Amino acid sequence: MAKILKTLAKHNPLRKRKSKSKAATIRLLQWNILADGLGEDGFLATEFSPIFESADVKSKSYSANEFMKLVREAKLADTASGMASKFSELKGAEKMLKKLKESAEGYSELRESTRKLREETDRSELVKLKKQFQNSPQLQKVDGEILSWSKRSERIKRIVLQARPDVITFQEMDHVQQFLQDKDFSARYTCMVDAAKAYKPPTYTGHKGGSPHDDLSPDKYFHHLLASRAAFAPKSYSNAYLFRSKRDAKAPGTHTIDSIDTIDDDGCVIFWKKDTFKPVELGFLRIPSDTEKSEAVVALTLQHLKTDTMLNVLTAHLPSGDEHSKELERLAVLNNPSANWTARRIHFQGKDWKEVPYEDNPKFVGVTSYVKYF
Repeated sequence: MAKILKTLAKHNPLRKRKSKSKAATIRLLQWNILADGLGEDGFLATEFSPIFESADVKSKSYSANEFMKLVREAKLADTASGMASKFSELKGAEKMLKKLKESAEGYSELRESTRKLREETDRSELVKLKKQFQNSPQLQKVDGEILSWSKRSERIKRIVLQARPDVITFQEMDHVQQFLQDKDFSARYTCMVDAAKAYKPPTYTGHKGGSPHDDLSPDKYFHHLLASRAAFAPKSYSNAYLFRSKRDAKAPGTHTIDSIDTIDDDGCVIFWKKDTFKPVELGFLRIPSDTEKSEAVVALTLQHLKTDTMLNVLTAHLPSGDEHSKELERLAVLNNPSANWTARRIHFQGKDWKEVPYEDNPKFVGVTSYVKYF
């Protein structure tokens, strides 16, 4: 979700300044790019069709529409049989099992119930379909030709540089450092409000369940966001970081464009044209969480260099999924007065960036209220 506002907000005296000109057209590019770390998580594409079941030219083939119909029917069948719920149970059980020590009470029982859930889910229609096409040459090409980060990142960069948007909002970005260090991209765009600083991904100690010494532990999350001086809100302890760490550990140096591109969490980031805007304020609204994980909405105020117009740009990544429970999660992120919402910001004052409180001590109760503030 991204939102750009060209309003003179009463909450910030900077926005009360008169513009030199009313003629200012701003072009915004909004893009959920699919994190590199999540790129091998079973995503399908039908670019290479017809799709054969195996490398045998005599095996049955399907058109793109026929194949996706099989996928839809398998999903519907699993939902009707309750198998979709079993997958959710399995996911929860596996998470709990990882957190428990083998000596902990109830570990053996949980391990056995998890094993039974795996056996049950192996009989799902989606799993059967996956096995049916596991040797399909066309589907095997998806990872190398479409999901491969080395190819996707070049496509992303090429499209951005050709489209020449003034502002870019990315979700699931886990290569901020790479884009900031890319010669062509960084010549036009940045996400750093302080040009004197270099972006560095957070570090983790590797302790199971997180550690208070981690850069993005709950107590340090805001400090890291504000100190980085980047319009980037990473998801701490993200699956993208975990999956990419495991993948790259097996094949060092094969999944990064540059050896200095360090593994990062995925998150929301805002880039802007350096010759068009000057950043004047950067804030974050942390989405409530009862775990060690954190994520936030990014709110950036830019000053148009030619007109002095103030622009508020906000971006967030709502929970995905078509289940009813996921829709409830999305609504709770938009508005949930009973949760503990916190927001902090830095403002450019004189020659430096300083943390300042939000005017009128507003009570944020979700993303919607945060957007309304601007």
